Amino acid sequence: MTTVATDDPYALGTFLGAVEPFADSLHREGALQALSGLGRPLARAAEQEVASVVQGFLGLDMIDLLAGGWRTHAALAAAARSTCAAPGSEEVVALLDHRIRSVHHPSVKVLVDGVSVGTLAVDIEVEFDLSGIIAVVRGGRLVAVRAGSCTAKAGVAVERIPVAGRQGHFDLPGGVRFRRGVVLRRCADPPG
Repeated sequence: MTTVATDDPYALGTFLGAVEPFADSLHREGALQALSGLGRPLARAAEQEVASVVQGFLGLDMIDLLAGGWRTHAALAAAARSTCAAPGSEEVVALLDHRIRSVHHPSVKVLVDGVSVGTLAVDIEVEFDLSGIIAVVRGGRLVAVRAGSCTAKAGVAVERIPVAGRQGHFDLPGGVRFRRGVVLRRCADPPG
């Protein structure tokens, strides 16, 4: 097992934690068979390079992915508008059970001596099932979650072949504070 190195505690790579080296998974599953005409040494080198590029995608921020879903949640959007209109105010919002799903489809173009030998499809999917969320909104920002639980599931596939995945459950009984807050709506500056 290889540990995904990242300094960001909220990065997708951190959530995935220890995963089998991508190059080994790509090799074992034959994910690069879509690249025709590569000899064995060149194919192995391509697997290493593709694995390195795929690992680079693991810097996606899980909080940003959640925020993307929450920005469109009607109750949070209303609270953001309201707290922007009344500076210094705070709204506590109880959210119904909900799911936020974030799907990304980057690709990796493989070149040998400057000539394209193919493009590999990468699929990244992250899904959050949330329940009992009590959210605090201030100044158009989600500043805290006081209670609730979350089941997160993430997967990475190359050419539809899974190369990493994990599911985890998190209870938030004491709450989570977001240092800078998650921007739900940008508030206009007060007239000066």
